[in-house]
Amino acid sequence: MRLTLRTLLAWLDDTLPPVQVREIGKQVGSSPLAQELVQRIHRVTRQRRLTVPSKSGPDATDPNLVASYLDNDLNAEQVAEYEKKCLTSDVNLAEAASVHQILSLLGQRVQVPLEAKARMYTLVKGRESHPIHHPAEAAAATPDPRNQPIVPWVVQTPPSRHWLEQFGPLAACLGLVGVLSWAAYESLKPDAPGDALTSQTVPARAGGVPGAGRSSPKAQPPVVAAAEPPPVAPVLPANVMEDDEPEPAPEPPAEPKPAEVAPKPVAVEVPAGAAGAVGRVEGMLLRYDGDKREWVAIKQGDVIRSGDRVMSPPSSFCRLGSTGGAFVVLEDSEVKLSDPAADGGANLELVRGRIVAEPSSSARPLHLTFQGQTLDLDLPADLAVGFESTGRWSYGAVDPAGPPLIVHIGPGGEVSLKGIKAKETVKGPATVRVTPAGVIEPVKDAPTPEWLASPPSSAELTALREKYLKEFATDRPVLADVVAATESTDVDVKKMAIAALRGLGDLSLLTPVLDRRDDPAGRQAAIAAIREELASGEAAARRAWDQLQLDFGDTNRTRLAKLLAGYSAEDAARPETMEQLVDSLSPREESLAVRELAIDNLKRLTHRDTPAYDADHPEQGYAAWRKLLDDGQLKPAAGK
Repeated sequence: MRLTLRTLLAWLDDTLPPVQVREIGKQVGSSPLAQELVQRIHRVTRQRRLTVPSKSGPDATDPNLVASYLDNDLNAEQVAEYEKKCLTSDVNLAEAASVHQILSLLGQRVQVPLEAKARMYTLVKGRESHPIHHPAEAAAATPDPRNQPIVPWVVQTPPSRHWLEQFGPLAACLGLVGVLSWAAYESLKPDAPGDALTSQTVPARAGGVPGAGRSSPKAQPPVVAAAEPPPVAPVLPANVMEDDEPEPAPEPPAEPKPAEVAPKPVAVEVPAGAAGAVGRVEGMLLRYDGDKREWVAIKQGDVIRSGDRVMSPPSSFCRLGSTGGAFVVLEDSEVKLSDPAADGGANLELVRGRIVAEPSSSARPLHLTFQGQTLDLDLPADLAVGFESTGRWSYGAVDPAGPPLIVHIGPGGEVSLKGIKAKETVKGPATVRVTPAGVIEPVKDAPTPEWLASPPSSAELTALREKYLKEFATDRPVLADVVAATESTDVDVKKMAIAALRGLGDLSLLTPVLDRRDDPAGRQAAIAAIREELASGEAAARRAWDQLQLDFGDTNRTRLAKLLAGYSAEDAARPETMEQLVDSLSPREESLAVRELAIDNLKRLTHRDTPAYDADHPEQGYAAWRKLLDDGQLKPAAGK
């Protein structure tokens, strides 16, 4: 397949068949010019200063020509001429790429309603909108229906409501009030005479009280009780007087109740030839489709093949089954499953996040990979073991080695761990740290996390999960819905979507949020996500810096590196540090990302939350921080 601008756009927007995707991918990989064009397309589509092509000048382009090009309706000469214009003009390239991306998200041509089309034609009366009247039809001329208001835009007279719809609810309420009043009246009426006299016939020895239950002082007619057989005198022991009450017989001892046993989780059936299967899903579960090159949603019962990457987005968790046991993948975590090992143990790679190996009825081996190395474990029966490997950013400290693997062992068993440099047997409850170099270190006084017993659950978390899931539809790509959710008016949904963008691995859609105007919550969430990516190992940090350099250029990389990483104690003590940070708050600073990072560093260094500062409107806040600096009040906080 020939590599042209249109085929390159179709390859970038995932609208080609899998065979052509692989073919175009090979051509792009072997062509430096195509790679440079791909980077240029990414850059121009994110530059907000680019507008539509002008009506005149060297960049002028007919919109109908652009539409015909995207619909593949031009001849070879016109295609070559337009593509040449796109290659020499950023404005035309941005227009073609953006429109092609929008059309690919829609999935089909837009269907314009007939009413809307007719409405648009009535707005402007052109020569072609006037029909040609023939002499034979002049006598029977009828008014043009397009001059009349279209039905959907006419305010219709509301139809009269049925009498039952108008007065039915009121009648039902009145009827209910009447029934309740009658019931209350009947409950307050005096008891029947027979009920009052019945209590008089009860002997006092049997617990009856004469006159109890009388509801009226009037004399009642006597009631003749039915003849009863004479009571039989009980036989008393010799040492018991007749007037003494016999002791009650001892009650038989209550049968002991069986101890309540927590129900064991249902095993997940794994089909033959599969690496695993999906069990319970709370929220959303994603799998990376290599053919489509995108993340797709999967559900309970779906099969997981060897090499599949599975991710649980923020506020969601799931349960996966494998031949070596069941695992719980907690929120904002990603794992990769492989075929079982020769010893029957599960092969699992923890890319990031937290997972729990559920207790099993028998001992089993487990082979867990993280940061390029494998940890072999022998898990005993009925023991839960948790694993955690998450990049934690620390202010002023950069660790290129990446996050370690934290192993949490529950009480009631011993776990044998074997790394590339050490082998340990740990008795629970305990927590150990496995460094990327393979060293196993105990963590003293570490509490057992609550998620080791069960995933976090609360009414607030459930409501947050349901609110986030409303942003997604089954007929749209997951990435498109995540990008749309980053612009949600709900701050919680916005933050989860930005964190999910980092998990999806597409930093080209995350870094532009740093410069998004009138969105301080989005900028701060993007800063936190990029900082976690920089703390997730050398490979992740390299990808992040490449994307930042592509978006912000070489000139801002040094400043961004210091602002994202933070200042050490020695750097913070220098007077020029505060001077540079306050200057970055100035309205003269064009980058919103630099302003937002500068105020974040100032607050962390000085432990000040005031004066208030808005990066979108920096004039007043900058003046207040400048005054503090001039008065000598901006100094690093004690202990920093």
